[in-house]
Amino acid sequence: MEMKKIKLGIVLSGGGAKGAYEAGFLKALSELNIQPDAIAGTSIGALNGSVYAAQKDTHNVAQMLEDIWHDMASSKALEIDKKKAFLNIVEVITFFSPLAPVSKGVKIASTILNGAKSQEGILTTDPATNILDEYAPVDKLLKGLPFYVGVTETAGNMTDTLRFLGLSRSGITDYIKVQSLNTEDMHKVILASAALPLLFDAIEVNGKSYRDGCLSSSDNAGGNTPLKPLIEHEQCTHIIICHLDNGSYFNRHEWGDINIIEIRPTFGTFSSDLDPLRFSVDKIDLWIEQGYKDAIKILKDSFAALNGKYKRILSENASDKAIDNLRDKKFSIPDD
Repeated sequence: MEMKKIKLGIVLSGGGAKGAYEAGFLKALSELNIQPDAIAGTSIGALNGSVYAAQKDTHNVAQMLEDIWHDMASSKALEIDKKKAFLNIVEVITFFSPLAPVSKGVKIASTILNGAKSQEGILTTDPATNILDEYAPVDKLLKGLPFYVGVTETAGNMTDTLRFLGLSRSGITDYIKVQSLNTEDMHKVILASAALPLLFDAIEVNGKSYRDGCLSSSDNAGGNTPLKPLIEHEQCTHIIICHLDNGSYFNRHEWGDINIIEIRPTFGTFSSDLDPLRFSVDKIDLWIEQGYKDAIKILKDSFAALNGKYKRILSENASDKAIDNLRDKKFSIPDD
């Protein structure tokens, strides 16, 4: 008789600097000795998730991510690519120069057209690349937990920005298993998942140019909350989602009998639209601590109940197996 299995997936949402909250969430998982079977993430959740997938052990990951976030708070997490910034300045000066040989009308049309189609941003990915190289190297990802990221195929800066602002629903989320890619594309797809328009370049993976998974989704916030591949491809029976927005439109009831536990920030944890860019020591410490408190509050009771359910399943399986053995040996089992 096949034993009923519990398979746990972890989903890490996107939200820039608010991702420090996920470091606190993982600290709670470590304290409660919760170990997942698979992970999915979008944007900053993809970066946090990559470390989790590569290192596998919740205890090690919790401490690593706390260290990583403290390092980001004391360094330039959002670093401007000086070459691109310089070229942008030159383009602006040339546009307004009376000596420029091209007519103003042509230049305006060209600027609008190029801006719409452009896939470039002004920030460098060096800080994120350094984290991947040190804490989520390709060889460890290959041997790590199954890991999926949400990405959106870019349509250029203009459309991508409209998607980000919620003014266009034209994008579709692609869920890519990192371990399914060629080794040279594994870090690329993680960086692509966190590539917001205007800020970061779109990144080419398997012949397509991708950006942040949060830019799309006709499937109810699925781009920023990528549990879909954990259910469809990993057959997870239980999912824990760490949201970075208390007002997320994610609807758990779309997923039938899948057991979903949601961790949402306490009201007031995030108070500004600029929070995703606030890589500051005071904010990051506060958000790590709040992520820990919120997760402990929810998970402690939930997993006590889950543990009881798991023991009951083991008992039922043992009982069923014993009955089957008795029947095989021609013992009579009374109906009453």
